Amino acid sequence: MSARIEKGSNVLWVDFLANGNRLADPQEQLKLVNQAKAAHITHLIVDAKIPYGHVTFASSTAAPHVSEWSGGRFSAWAGRDFLRELTGKAHEAGLTVVANIDVFAEGTIRSRDGLAYDRKDWQVTYYQPAAEGEAQAFIKAEDGHEDSIFVNPLHPEVRAHQLAIIHEIAGNYPVDGIVLDRCRYPNVYGDFGDLSRERFEAHIGAEVERWPEDIFTRGSGEGKERIHHGALFPEWTKWRAMNIKQFVQEAKAAFKTLRPDALFCIYVGSWYPLYYEEGVNWASATYEAGLDWASPTYHESGYADELDFLMTGCYYPEVYKEEAANNGRPAFWYSVEGGIEMSAAAVNGQIPFIASLYLQDYENNPDQFAKAVAMCRERSHGVMLFDVCYLEYYQWWGLLPALLK
Repeated sequence: MSARIEKGSNVLWVDFLANGNRLADPQEQLKLVNQAKAAHITHLIVDAKIPYGHVTFASSTAAPHVSEWSGGRFSAWAGRDFLRELTGKAHEAGLTVVANIDVFAEGTIRSRDGLAYDRKDWQVTYYQPAAEGEAQAFIKAEDGHEDSIFVNPLHPEVRAHQLAIIHEIAGNYPVDGIVLDRCRYPNVYGDFGDLSRERFEAHIGAEVERWPEDIFTRGSGEGKERIHHGALFPEWTKWRAMNIKQFVQEAKAAFKTLRPDALFCIYVGSWYPLYYEEGVNWASATYEAGLDWASPTYHESGYADELDFLMTGCYYPEVYKEEAANNGRPAFWYSVEGGIEMSAAAVNGQIPFIASLYLQDYENNPDQFAKAVAMCRERSHGVMLFDVCYLEYYQWWGLLPALLK
Protein backbone atom coordinates (compact mmCIF):
# COMPACT_ATOMS: atom_id res chain seq x y z
CA MET A 1 0.00 0.00 0.00
CA SER A 2 1.29 3.48 -0.89
CA ALA A 3 2.35 5.87 1.82
CA ARG A 4 -0.15 8.54 2.79
CA ILE A 5 0.17 12.01 4.17
CA GLU A 6 -1.77 12.65 7.38
CA LYS A 7 -4.19 15.49 7.96
CA GLY A 8 -2.47 18.23 9.94
CA SER A 9 0.99 17.75 8.41
CA ASN A 10 3.30 20.74 8.86
CA VAL A 11 6.00 20.82 6.19
CA LEU A 12 9.07 23.07 6.20
CA TRP A 13 11.24 23.46 3.10
CA VAL A 14 15.02 23.80 3.54
CA ASP A 15 16.29 25.44 0.36
CA PHE A 16 20.00 24.82 -0.09
CA LEU A 17 20.70 28.01 -2.03
CA ALA A 18 19.29 30.17 0.77
CA ASN A 19 20.56 28.13 3.73
CA GLY A 20 23.53 26.07 2.57
CA ASN A 21 26.29 28.28 3.93
CA ARG A 22 24.65 28.74 7.34
CA LEU A 23 23.92 25.02 7.61
CA ALA A 24 27.53 24.11 6.85
CA ASP A 25 27.90 24.50 10.61
CA PRO A 26 26.68 21.24 12.23
CA GLN A 27 25.48 23.24 15.23
CA GLU A 28 23.20 25.24 12.96
CA GLN A 29 21.80 21.98 11.61
CA LEU A 30 21.02 20.83 15.15
CA LYS A 31 19.47 24.19 15.95
CA LEU A 32 17.25 23.96 12.86
CA VAL A 33 15.89 20.49 13.55
CA ASN A 34 15.32 21.25 17.23
CA GLN A 35 13.50 24.49 16.41
CA ALA A 36 11.42 22.65 13.83
CA LYS A 37 10.46 19.94 16.30
CA ALA A 38 9.53 22.50 18.96
CA ALA A 39 7.40 24.35 16.38
CA HIS A 40 5.36 21.19 15.56
CA ILE A 41 6.93 20.73 12.12
CA THR A 42 6.33 17.16 11.00
CA HIS A 43 8.19 17.04 7.66
CA LEU A 44 11.42 18.63 6.44
CA ILE A 45 12.03 18.98 2.72
CA VAL A 46 15.77 18.85 2.12
CA ASP A 47 17.25 19.85 -1.24
CA ALA A 48 19.05 17.01 -2.96
CA LYS A 49 19.28 18.63 -6.43
CA ILE A 50 19.03 22.38 -6.78
CA PRO A 51 17.49 24.41 -9.66
CA TYR A 52 20.85 24.63 -11.47
CA GLY A 53 21.51 20.89 -11.63
CA HIS A 54 24.02 20.62 -8.78
CA VAL A 55 23.47 17.92 -6.18
CA THR A 56 24.00 18.25 -2.44
CA PHE A 57 24.94 14.61 -1.87
CA ALA A 58 27.72 12.24 -2.86
CA SER A 59 26.59 11.22 -6.34
CA SER A 60 28.16 8.84 -8.84
CA THR A 61 26.18 10.43 -11.70
CA ALA A 62 27.47 13.22 -13.94
CA ALA A 63 25.74 15.82 -11.77
CA PRO A 64 28.16 18.38 -10.32
CA HIS A 65 28.36 18.71 -6.54
CA VAL A 66 27.35 22.05 -5.00
CA SER A 67 30.91 22.57 -3.80
CA GLU A 68 32.04 22.71 -7.46
CA TRP A 69 30.14 25.96 -8.10
CA SER A 70 32.44 28.52 -9.70
CA GLY A 71 33.71 31.19 -7.33
CA GLY A 72 33.64 28.82 -4.36
CA ARG A 73 30.17 29.88 -3.24
CA PHE A 74 29.60 26.60 -1.41
CA SER A 75 33.19 25.46 -0.91
CA ALA A 76 32.40 24.71 2.74
CA TRP A 77 30.59 21.61 1.48
CA ALA A 78 33.57 20.10 -0.34
CA GLY A 79 33.81 16.41 0.54
CA ARG A 80 30.57 16.59 2.52
CA ASP A 81 27.01 15.35 2.05
CA PHE A 82 24.28 17.86 2.96
CA LEU A 83 21.47 15.39 2.33
CA ARG A 84 22.94 12.73 4.60
CA GLU A 85 23.98 15.13 7.36
CA LEU A 86 20.64 16.90 7.63
CA THR A 87 18.59 13.72 7.20
CA GLY A 88 20.41 12.07 10.06
CA LYS A 89 19.86 14.96 12.45
CA ALA A 90 16.23 15.37 11.40
CA HIS A 91 15.52 11.69 11.99
CA GLU A 92 17.12 11.89 15.43
CA ALA A 93 14.66 14.70 16.21
CA GLY A 94 11.75 12.56 15.03
CA LEU A 95 11.08 14.45 11.78
CA THR A 96 10.06 12.92 8.46
CA VAL A 97 12.47 13.82 5.64
CA VAL A 98 11.51 14.29 2.01
CA ALA A 99 14.32 14.89 -0.50
CA ASN A 100 13.67 17.53 -3.14
CA ILE A 101 14.88 17.01 -6.71
CA ASP A 102 14.72 19.95 -9.13
CA VAL A 103 14.27 17.94 -12.27
CA PHE A 104 14.50 19.63 -15.67
CA ALA A 105 16.89 22.46 -14.77
CA GLU A 106 20.61 21.91 -15.37
CA GLY A 107 22.44 25.23 -15.28
CA THR A 108 22.46 28.91 -14.41
CA ILE A 109 23.00 31.80 -16.78
CA ARG A 110 24.35 34.13 -14.12
CA SER A 111 27.51 32.17 -13.38
CA ARG A 112 27.43 29.87 -16.41
CA ASP A 113 27.56 26.77 -14.23
CA GLY A 114 25.84 23.46 -14.78
CA LEU A 115 25.70 20.34 -16.90
CA ALA A 116 23.70 22.13 -19.62
CA TYR A 117 26.86 23.93 -20.74
CA ASP A 118 28.57 20.59 -21.38
CA ARG A 119 25.47 19.00 -22.94
CA LYS A 120 24.18 21.84 -25.11
CA ASP A 121 21.93 19.51 -27.08
CA TRP A 122 19.96 18.96 -23.85
CA GLN A 123 18.94 22.61 -23.64
CA VAL A 124 15.42 23.76 -24.34
CA THR A 125 14.94 25.73 -27.55
CA TYR A 126 12.75 28.81 -27.08
CA TYR A 127 10.43 30.05 -29.79
CA GLN A 128 10.32 33.83 -30.09
CA PRO A 129 7.23 34.67 -32.16
CA ALA A 130 7.61 37.48 -34.63
CA ALA A 131 6.58 40.97 -33.65
CA GLU A 132 5.35 43.34 -36.35
CA GLY A 133 8.19 43.99 -38.77
CA GLU A 134 10.41 41.32 -37.21
CA ALA A 135 11.24 37.70 -37.98
CA GLN A 136 10.54 34.86 -35.59
CA ALA A 137 13.56 33.36 -33.87
CA PHE A 138 14.65 30.23 -32.03
CA ILE A 139 17.23 30.47 -29.25
CA LYS A 140 18.86 28.02 -26.88
CA ALA A 141 18.11 28.26 -23.17
CA GLU A 142 21.54 29.67 -22.29
CA ASP A 143 20.72 32.70 -24.45
CA GLY A 144 17.30 33.26 -22.89
CA HIS A 145 16.07 35.30 -19.96
CA GLU A 146 15.31 32.48 -17.48
CA ASP A 147 18.17 32.13 -15.00
CA SER A 148 17.65 28.37 -14.64
CA ILE A 149 18.65 26.64 -17.86
CA PHE A 150 15.87 24.20 -18.59
CA VAL A 151 16.49 21.04 -20.57
CA ASN A 152 14.14 19.21 -22.88
CA PRO A 153 12.03 16.63 -20.99
CA LEU A 154 11.85 14.57 -24.19
CA HIS A 155 15.60 14.12 -24.61
CA PRO A 156 16.40 10.49 -23.71
CA GLU A 157 19.71 11.42 -22.03
CA VAL A 158 17.97 14.08 -19.95
CA ARG A 159 15.39 11.60 -18.73
CA ALA A 160 18.02 8.94 -18.02
CA HIS A 161 20.04 11.43 -15.97
CA GLN A 162 17.09 12.45 -13.81
CA LEU A 163 16.02 8.83 -13.28
CA ALA A 164 19.58 7.85 -12.29
CA ILE A 165 19.58 10.53 -9.58
CA ILE A 166 16.19 9.38 -8.29
CA HIS A 167 17.35 5.76 -8.26
CA GLU A 168 20.57 6.71 -6.45
CA ILE A 169 18.73 8.59 -3.69
CA ALA A 170 16.21 5.78 -3.29
CA GLY A 171 18.96 3.19 -2.97
CA ASN A 172 21.48 5.03 -0.82
CA TYR A 173 19.64 7.45 1.47
CA PRO A 174 17.17 6.75 4.29
CA VAL A 175 14.80 9.54 3.24
CA ASP A 176 11.09 9.02 3.81
CA GLY A 177 10.12 10.25 0.36
CA ILE A 178 11.00 12.48 -2.58
CA VAL A 179 9.37 15.53 -4.08
CA LEU A 180 9.90 16.60 -7.69
CA ASP A 181 10.12 20.32 -8.43
CA ARG A 182 10.57 21.94 -11.84
CA CYS A 183 9.17 18.76 -13.34
CA ARG A 184 7.94 20.80 -16.26
CA TYR A 185 8.74 22.88 -19.29
CA PRO A 186 10.03 26.39 -18.52
CA ASN A 187 7.09 28.24 -20.08
CA VAL A 188 4.83 28.30 -23.12
CA TYR A 189 7.74 29.17 -25.43
CA GLY A 190 9.82 26.03 -24.86
CA ASP A 191 10.58 23.51 -26.26
CA PHE A 192 10.48 24.10 -30.01
CA GLY A 193 13.64 22.26 -31.03
CA ASP A 194 14.01 19.67 -33.77
CA LEU A 195 13.42 16.72 -31.44
CA SER A 196 10.15 18.17 -30.18
CA ARG A 197 8.95 18.90 -33.70
CA GLU A 198 9.85 15.37 -34.83
CA ARG A 199 8.05 13.76 -31.88
CA PHE A 200 4.97 15.99 -32.17
CA GLU A 201 4.60 15.32 -35.89
CA ALA A 202 4.90 11.59 -35.20
CA HIS A 203 2.22 12.02 -32.54
CA ILE A 204 -0.27 13.70 -34.89
CA GLY A 205 0.76 11.57 -37.89
CA ALA A 206 1.42 14.54 -40.15
CA GLU A 207 3.86 17.35 -40.78
CA VAL A 208 3.13 20.73 -39.25
CA GLU A 209 2.74 22.83 -42.36
CA ARG A 210 3.56 26.13 -40.68
CA TRP A 211 6.02 25.54 -37.83
CA PRO A 212 5.32 26.75 -35.27
CA GLU A 213 2.66 29.27 -36.35
CA ASP A 214 0.05 26.51 -36.49
CA ILE A 215 0.60 26.14 -32.74
CA PHE A 216 0.64 29.80 -31.76
CA THR A 217 1.74 33.23 -32.89
CA ARG A 218 2.44 36.47 -31.09
CA GLY A 219 -0.50 38.50 -29.83
CA SER A 220 -0.74 42.21 -29.18
CA GLY A 221 -1.60 42.23 -25.48
CA GLU A 222 -0.58 40.90 -22.08
CA GLY A 223 -1.62 37.78 -20.18
CA LYS A 224 -3.88 35.52 -22.24
CA GLU A 225 -3.72 37.96 -25.16
CA ARG A 226 0.04 37.81 -25.66
CA ILE A 227 -0.28 34.78 -27.92
CA HIS A 228 -2.84 33.70 -30.51
CA HIS A 229 -3.67 30.01 -30.53
CA GLY A 230 -3.37 28.14 -33.80
CA ALA A 231 -5.39 25.12 -34.89
CA LEU A 232 -2.87 22.69 -33.32
CA PHE A 233 -2.61 24.44 -29.95
CA PRO A 234 -5.04 22.18 -28.03
CA GLU A 235 -3.31 19.00 -29.22
CA TRP A 236 0.13 20.50 -28.63
CA THR A 237 -0.85 21.42 -25.07
CA LYS A 238 -2.12 17.94 -24.29
CA TRP A 239 0.95 16.35 -25.89
CA ARG A 240 3.33 18.40 -23.75
CA ALA A 241 1.38 17.46 -20.62
CA MET A 242 1.45 13.80 -21.61
CA ASN A 243 5.25 14.00 -21.95
CA ILE A 244 5.49 15.18 -18.35
CA LYS A 245 2.96 12.62 -17.12
CA GLN A 246 4.95 9.82 -18.73
CA PHE A 247 8.11 11.03 -17.02
CA VAL A 248 6.28 11.20 -13.69
CA GLN A 249 5.25 7.58 -14.17
CA GLU A 250 8.86 6.61 -14.94
CA ALA A 251 10.15 8.54 -11.93
CA LYS A 252 7.59 6.90 -9.65
CA ALA A 253 8.60 3.45 -10.89
CA ALA A 254 12.31 4.22 -10.39
CA PHE A 255 11.68 5.34 -6.81
CA LYS A 256 8.98 2.93 -5.71
CA THR A 257 10.81 -0.13 -7.04
CA LEU A 258 13.36 0.44 -4.28
CA ARG A 259 11.18 2.30 -1.76
CA PRO A 260 7.59 1.11 -2.17
CA ASP A 261 6.45 2.48 1.20
CA ALA A 262 8.05 5.93 0.87
CA LEU A 263 6.26 9.10 -0.21
CA PHE A 264 6.29 10.20 -3.85
CA CYS A 265 5.04 13.72 -4.41
CA ILE A 266 5.39 16.85 -6.55
CA TYR A 267 5.34 20.59 -5.95
CA VAL A 268 3.40 22.81 -8.40
CA GLY A 269 1.85 26.25 -8.42
CA SER A 270 -1.86 26.35 -7.57
CA TRP A 271 -2.70 28.54 -10.58
CA TYR A 272 -4.12 25.60 -12.53
CA PRO A 273 -5.82 27.59 -15.34
CA LEU A 274 -2.38 28.94 -16.34
CA TYR A 275 -0.24 25.90 -15.64
CA TYR A 276 -0.63 24.50 -19.15
CA GLU A 277 2.03 27.07 -20.08
CA GLU A 278 4.56 24.88 -18.23
CA GLY A 279 3.32 21.79 -20.04
CA VAL A 280 1.80 20.30 -16.91
CA ASN A 281 -1.62 18.97 -16.00
CA TRP A 282 -1.28 18.32 -12.27
CA ALA A 283 -4.97 17.52 -11.83
CA SER A 284 -6.50 14.10 -11.48
CA ALA A 285 -7.33 12.42 -14.76
CA THR A 286 -10.90 12.40 -13.46
CA TYR A 287 -11.06 16.22 -13.54
CA GLU A 288 -12.43 17.93 -16.65
CA ALA A 289 -11.87 21.66 -16.27
CA GLY A 290 -13.64 22.79 -19.44
CA LEU A 291 -11.07 25.54 -20.07
CA ASP A 292 -11.21 27.22 -23.47
CA TRP A 293 -7.69 26.22 -24.55
CA ALA A 294 -8.08 22.53 -23.64
CA SER A 295 -8.83 19.67 -26.02
CA PRO A 296 -11.79 17.41 -25.13
CA THR A 297 -9.34 14.74 -23.92
CA TYR A 298 -6.93 17.03 -22.06
CA HIS A 299 -7.95 15.44 -18.75
CA GLU A 300 -6.19 12.23 -19.80
CA SER A 301 -2.86 14.01 -19.24
CA GLY A 302 -3.57 14.60 -15.53
CA TYR A 303 -0.99 13.01 -13.23
CA ALA A 304 -2.26 13.62 -9.69
CA ASP A 305 -3.44 10.02 -9.43
CA GLU A 306 0.20 8.88 -9.62
CA LEU A 307 1.12 10.68 -6.39
CA ASP A 308 0.95 10.01 -2.67
CA PHE A 309 0.28 13.71 -2.19
CA LEU A 310 0.67 17.03 -3.96
CA MET A 311 1.92 20.39 -2.70
CA THR A 312 0.35 23.40 -4.40
CA GLY A 313 1.86 26.85 -4.04
CA CYS A 314 -0.79 29.29 -2.87
CA TYR A 315 1.74 32.08 -3.22
CA TYR A 316 -0.41 35.16 -2.70
CA PRO A 317 -0.37 37.94 -0.09
CA GLU A 318 -4.19 37.95 -0.10
CA VAL A 319 -5.61 35.22 2.10
CA TYR A 320 -9.32 35.54 1.30
CA LYS A 321 -11.04 35.66 -2.09
CA GLU A 322 -12.70 38.90 -1.07
CA GLU A 323 -9.28 40.49 -0.51
CA ALA A 324 -8.18 39.42 -3.99
CA ALA A 325 -11.28 40.96 -5.54
CA ASN A 326 -10.85 44.19 -3.59
CA ASN A 327 -7.22 44.42 -4.73
CA GLY A 328 -8.17 44.00 -8.38
CA ARG A 329 -6.89 40.49 -8.87
CA PRO A 330 -8.18 38.97 -12.12
CA ALA A 331 -9.62 35.76 -10.61
CA PHE A 332 -10.67 34.26 -7.26
CA TRP A 333 -7.74 31.87 -7.24
CA TYR A 334 -5.26 34.74 -6.85
CA SER A 335 -5.62 34.23 -3.09
CA VAL A 336 -4.72 31.54 -0.58
CA GLU A 337 -8.38 30.61 -0.16
CA GLY A 338 -9.00 30.58 -3.90
CA GLY A 339 -5.82 28.65 -4.63
CA ILE A 340 -6.92 26.00 -2.16
CA GLU A 341 -10.36 25.78 -3.77
CA MET A 342 -8.72 25.44 -7.20
CA SER A 343 -6.40 22.72 -5.89
CA ALA A 344 -9.24 20.78 -4.26
CA ALA A 345 -11.29 20.90 -7.45
CA ALA A 346 -8.40 19.74 -9.63
CA VAL A 347 -7.30 16.77 -7.50
CA ASN A 348 -10.99 15.85 -7.28
CA GLY A 349 -10.69 13.98 -4.00
CA GLN A 350 -8.29 11.42 -5.45
CA ILE A 351 -5.19 12.29 -3.36
CA PRO A 352 -4.31 14.52 -0.39
CA PHE A 353 -2.86 17.94 -1.11
CA ILE A 354 -1.04 20.43 1.07
CA ALA A 355 -1.47 24.15 0.47
CA SER A 356 1.87 25.94 0.47
CA LEU A 357 2.94 29.47 1.42
CA TYR A 358 5.78 31.72 0.32
CA LEU A 359 6.71 33.50 3.52
CA GLN A 360 8.12 36.60 1.84
CA ASP A 361 4.53 37.45 0.84
CA TYR A 362 3.91 38.29 4.52
CA GLU A 363 7.02 40.31 5.36
CA ASN A 364 6.22 42.76 8.18
CA ASN A 365 2.70 41.28 8.40
CA PRO A 366 2.72 38.37 10.85
CA ASP A 367 -1.05 38.64 11.38
CA GLN A 368 -1.68 38.00 7.68
CA PHE A 369 0.79 35.12 7.84
CA ALA A 370 -1.15 33.62 10.74
CA LYS A 371 -4.40 33.85 8.76
CA ALA A 372 -2.78 32.20 5.76
CA VAL A 373 -1.45 29.31 7.86
CA ALA A 374 -4.87 28.80 9.45
CA MET A 375 -6.53 28.76 6.02
CA CYS A 376 -4.10 26.13 4.70
CA ARG A 377 -4.45 23.89 7.74
CA GLU A 378 -8.23 24.13 7.74
CA ARG A 379 -8.85 23.58 4.03
CA SER A 380 -6.03 21.18 3.04
CA HIS A 381 -4.03 18.37 4.63
CA GLY A 382 -1.72 20.86 6.32
CA VAL A 383 0.67 23.61 5.33
CA MET A 384 4.02 23.82 3.61
CA LEU A 385 6.23 26.80 4.48
CA PHE A 386 8.78 28.04 1.96
CA ASP A 387 11.37 28.67 3.15
CA VAL A 388 13.12 28.32 6.52
CA CYS A 389 15.37 31.30 5.78
CA TYR A 390 12.41 33.67 6.27
CA LEU A 391 11.74 32.26 9.71
CA GLU A 392 15.31 33.31 10.47
CA TYR A 393 15.13 36.72 8.77
CA TYR A 394 11.80 37.71 10.34
CA GLN A 395 12.46 35.97 13.69
CA TRP A 396 9.16 34.09 13.34
CA TRP A 397 10.15 30.81 14.97
CA GLY A 398 8.29 31.92 18.08
CA LEU A 399 5.04 32.30 16.11
CA LEU A 400 4.90 28.73 14.86
CA PRO A 401 4.07 26.62 17.96
CA ALA A 402 0.70 28.31 18.42
CA LEU A 403 -0.07 28.32 14.70
CA LEU A 404 0.87 24.68 14.03
CA LYS A 405 -0.28 22.86 17.16
